[in-house]
Amino acid sequence: MQAAREALPGSDLTKLAHSLAGAAGTFGFAEISVRASELETLLIEQAESGDVRAALDALIAEIERTLA
Repeated sequence: MQAAREALPGSDLTKLAHSLAGAAGTFGFAEISVRASELETLLIEQAESGDVRAALDALIAEIERTLA
């Protein structure tokens, strides 16, 4: 049961990253799309949590730069 609980947030985050990558690309935010795609790939590959966190931080930073 514990493994199922852990899988759900990652699955939701994977879907969110995928959607963000597509939407950002559609609206011309190429760098956000690239960062979201990188995060999605790491989540699918079940990369180390440190790698996922770094990708998430990079995505957030890119969004902040774009919105500034």
